[in-house]
Amino acid sequence: MDWAGAAVAAGRIAGAVAGGSSAPTRAAETLDELRSLIPYTGTTLGAWDPVRRRHLTVAGSGYLDETAEDLNSEVFLADKMGQVVLGRGLPTRWRDLPFAPETSRFWQDTLAPCGFREGMAAPLFAPDGSYVGLLNVNTDSAKHPDDAAVEMIRLLGARFAEVVAALVAEHRSAPVATEEFPEHRVVLSPAGDCTSLDADWSPSQELTDALRHHATGRFLVWEQGQQWPWHIDVDPAGSSALPVIARLSNRPVPGGLSRRELQVLGGVADGLTNQQVATELHSSPRTVSTHVEHILAKLEVRTRTEAATRAHRDGLYLRG
Repeated sequence: MDWAGAAVAAGRIAGAVAGGSSAPTRAAETLDELRSLIPYTGTTLGAWDPVRRRHLTVAGSGYLDETAEDLNSEVFLADKMGQVVLGRGLPTRWRDLPFAPETSRFWQDTLAPCGFREGMAAPLFAPDGSYVGLLNVNTDSAKHPDDAAVEMIRLLGARFAEVVAALVAEHRSAPVATEEFPEHRVVLSPAGDCTSLDADWSPSQELTDALRHHATGRFLVWEQGQQWPWHIDVDPAGSSALPVIARLSNRPVPGGLSRRELQVLGGVADGLTNQQVATELHSSPRTVSTHVEHILAKLEVRTRTEAATRAHRDGLYLRG
């Protein structure tokens, strides 16, 4: 894209940011307009959480949930790619790094398997200079982002930071429902038929399939695109010929564990080594080891055995 075209695209992005609609709508429109500047395959806007010391996705599209989580988590921050990006404080393409991207563990484990050939991360700062978040963009073309796009993203940094701040503020000011995490009940027949006991709610096909395949005990199902997983508790039946009742609640996970961390925790609870977990998740033992460290900290336990015990007790098994 030539510089004139990039400037026009940047103007459209700025216009989307300044729109009078709600913060989520503005964010969606901003990322949609971003595509006219960078023909991306995936993008996320992450808000920095100083308590958890990680980014929380506030808007995005195109990534698998696991990829978006890794981009916003300690996995990226601890990698040399993340350290260079945040150290520079400027939009940085992978080809502009002071090392070959292929030598990065994060590239090997997270980006390359998705077919990405280029990408960029842009730290976002508030007017007072405080760090507020990160814009990630990845493409399947080695030509994008080009020089004009990188410069426009640098100039638009404050605009993207404004979107992140608006989303965070709207989330914090949203009223909390009296019954914040309602519980639903489903009857599962021996033949595999699911019947909701709530007149105004029924399980999705994904939930129904999970119940049919794992109709026992306590476990989690995290539907694509959902903020939190379903916590499911299936009451045992006295006989295989009798129906069972499953109780479901869509709510946060203890310690704020991410989907990927729950997958790793499931392997730990099953007694797998880091190498075995890495093989199952198509990751590396080093990345899994980092996840295990974060899991222990978030669950406030000291050992893998204690984490496994917690997973069994609280049903922190991710099914699906």
